[in-house]
Amino acid sequence: MARIIPSDLSRLALSGAHEPEIATLAHLRDALPDDYSVFHGVHWTRQYRGRALYGEIDFVVVNGAGKVLCIEQKNGPLAETAEGLVKHYGDEHKNVGQQIQRSIDSIREKFAYQVGKKPGLDIEYLIYCPDHAVKQVVAAGLDAERIVDARKRDRLAQQIQTILPREPGDMGEWAQQAQAFFRQTFEVVPDVHAHIDAQDKNYARLSQGLLDILANIEMAPLRLRVLATAGNGKTLVARHFFDLCIEQGRRPLLLCFNRPLAERLARLVEPGGQVATWYGFCDTFLQSRGIQLDFATMRSDPEFWTKATKQLEAQALTVTPSHDWRFDTLIIDEAQDFENEWLEAIGLFLTQDADILMLEDPSQNLRGNAAPPRHPGGFVGYRSMLNYRSPERIARFINQTLPELPFTCANDLPGLGADVHLYDDPSEQPRLVGRIVGRLLKERFRPQDIAILSCRGIESTALKDVQRVGNRSLARFTGDYDLFGNQIYSQGQVLFDTVRRFKGQQAPAVILTDISPRTDRLAQELQVLFCGMTRATVRLELVCDGTSPWVGKRLGGQAT
Repeated sequence: MARIIPSDLSRLALSGAHEPEIATLAHLRDALPDDYSVFHGVHWTRQYRGRALYGEIDFVVVNGAGKVLCIEQKNGPLAETAEGLVKHYGDEHKNVGQQIQRSIDSIREKFAYQVGKKPGLDIEYLIYCPDHAVKQVVAAGLDAERIVDARKRDRLAQQIQTILPREPGDMGEWAQQAQAFFRQTFEVVPDVHAHIDAQDKNYARLSQGLLDILANIEMAPLRLRVLATAGNGKTLVARHFFDLCIEQGRRPLLLCFNRPLAERLARLVEPGGQVATWYGFCDTFLQSRGIQLDFATMRSDPEFWTKATKQLEAQALTVTPSHDWRFDTLIIDEAQDFENEWLEAIGLFLTQDADILMLEDPSQNLRGNAAPPRHPGGFVGYRSMLNYRSPERIARFINQTLPELPFTCANDLPGLGADVHLYDDPSEQPRLVGRIVGRLLKERFRPQDIAILSCRGIESTALKDVQRVGNRSLARFTGDYDLFGNQIYSQGQVLFDTVRRFKGQQAPAVILTDISPRTDRLAQELQVLFCGMTRATVRLELVCDGTSPWVGKRLGGQAT
């Protein structure tokens, strides 16, 4: 029986493998002798002309002498062309032979760089297409001995041993070096910064699609309602549309519910117009009319902002807002969090033919609004379920965990997957989080790459009074504001906040805590979890209540 690395096949399913690959791995484990090692889901990265190149090899087999066989498995039909075997993915196609050759070249290069051994790795290849019978090997441009097709699928293990024969005896130094290279390079210390860099560039490129759609809509005045899933680029669209309005000499108003997001957008957009939360907009306008809200009563009065909205409406109706408070463009991000009364009040500050762009995601209705906001007539709707942010392994994990909140993964980068950690008592979480942070740092994530987010409120999280996790201090909102009204954070190395406050943002590594969905508010708390999970761009870590029935059913079998 061959040695499988990693050995837990259930984690392979979690990491994004399809059933055919899992079946192949189980077959190799049972059919190959015990002096063979099989590495699966090997992701490689390398720099080329200033760019991070990515690839993946389904299986890497290493024999007792340290010789290597790379296996590329292609499921479903293939096309046989003059250039070779080709796999079609929608409008794209990949040459199978060229793909595996690039992977082999990259592995050789990385081995030489890390190990410095001469000669380099001895690497062979094999293409496994269990659903396709190759008709003309010559046309495919490949050696027949290096293809195991549908007619020879039962002889896969035999063909592997023909190409990579057994070499009995104790594993020598070279073989140990080769084994250690694959184990360390691809499992223990992934090239994290290459993942982060590639993810940032990929997201920026892919999410331009929504911008292109917006740019090609001819409508005057614009009345567009975009319903799009997390990671679709809604906030990016809000920012770029705002800047476009400034370039055209217009006066835009950009509103969102989340204050950290509003402050971040205000720093990024071109000067001019106004960026605010609805609450901030109310407060600032009333102050301009000499009215000071009594914030001391805000926590005790559930109608505080309803009353403030009515005051704003009364003032705007009594005296028409001045030019400084008139806008010819309205952009609302997080529109699902807005209430109908707010939308009606905002209309008092718009010119008659103002353009209106509303961006929302019903799957992130974290305030639990009973009904979606009503919209005036004349709106055109656009819906998109494409998530460009979450890499493939994380996206698959989210879809498996939360099937009631579906989306389509549109990011072909692999990412570094998701891990689940269980606690029996909430007080165990600081220790668990400290351990996770330590491991992420060892994997070469930087402290600023990590965001620890609670699925509870800031006053009810188990990390409420925690100042450090492991050897790292936490940067958290102090509750105070500077002279310009910006939130003040404590000095710390790793960000700690809540999912609700982190909406619209992202981080390479996200650690979600306090995951214990309550049955009496399950739908809303699953949306909070969905929002938190879709913040991660490379790695996702979940810290969950092991006593929760929901956690036991959905996540318990995946815990590390």
